[in-house]
Amino acid sequence: MEIFVNKFKITYEGDCVLVQLGDKELEVIDYSEENILLECDLECMNDVNITDVPENITIRVHNSTGFDTYLFYEIELSKFNGSTFIDFLHHFPNKYWEGKWGQRTYLLAIQEQVKYYSDLSVEYIEVDDDWKAMTLRWVFKDSHKVADCIEYGSTRIKELIKQAEIMLGGITWIEDYEKNEDKFCRDILAPLLRRMGFLSVRYTHGKKEYGKDFTFSELTSFGDLRHYGLQAKAGNVNGRVNSDIDELIGQINDAFFMPYYELGSKDPRYISNFIIAISGHFTENAREKIVEKIPKGVIGAVYFLDKEKVTELIERYWVY
Repeated sequence: MEIFVNKFKITYEGDCVLVQLGDKELEVIDYSEENILLECDLECMNDVNITDVPENITIRVHNSTGFDTYLFYEIELSKFNGSTFIDFLHHFPNKYWEGKWGQRTYLLAIQEQVKYYSDLSVEYIEVDDDWKAMTLRWVFKDSHKVADCIEYGSTRIKELIKQAEIMLGGITWIEDYEKNEDKFCRDILAPLLRRMGFLSVRYTHGKKEYGKDFTFSELTSFGDLRHYGLQAKAGNVNGRVNSDIDELIGQINDAFFMPYYELGSKDPRYISNFIIAISGHFTENAREKIVEKIPKGVIGAVYFLDKEKVTELIERYWVY
């Protein structure tokens, strides 16, 4: 008997089952009436959308770099009731662990950070056995390429791991934050915004989000979502340098008038507030000059954070 589901061909021959994805035969690890467990290379999934995966199939994929996380070397892709799950799996013997912190301590620190991610959950954790294990689950409901979903999940997990390491080692302001914008964003701003209780915090730098390095939201007292954009800069912003001011003015205008989109949603979102966050200082009346040049209707919706204000927020919200 042959069954065709999207790009998958399932053939039952007596006690055997064969599964093909296009012209490639996938390895069947186990199967029952309820589910077929398959294994394949990541390259096999390049042209597959998550909506293509049948409900009765689980696909396991290995990666030698742990999908760039160097911790979760295996994923499982499955679907239930219209939602697609991508599980990142960690399973490692304690006697071979060589991390800076004990494996149990490390995994528990990662688990603690998950509460700051609204779209991620700890599906399974085992820290008392000789083999420690953790499964982190992302849920996707709309059509996206499997490869894009995996890249999205692994990028967010790397952020989460970094935040766990900061929690374990403590946070120390280093000079590099005032020179390296990406490091300032990943080490400081991303975890800080989540600890402040904002929802859907996304570091979008380099993703053409029109003036917004970060997008995030908060639930208002009226039960609605208010959306924010944030532009980050490393170092000082000098009021005497017209190019600095003009660039920020352009980013503010773009941020308010150009929408952004959440992964998994086709609905545009427009920000109500914009934040300029820098790891240095606003010098030579830079803040005042920006306010003078932006449209009058958004003056009250633009906020400024410098090194001192960011440090103050860290002390208030960053609880170890």
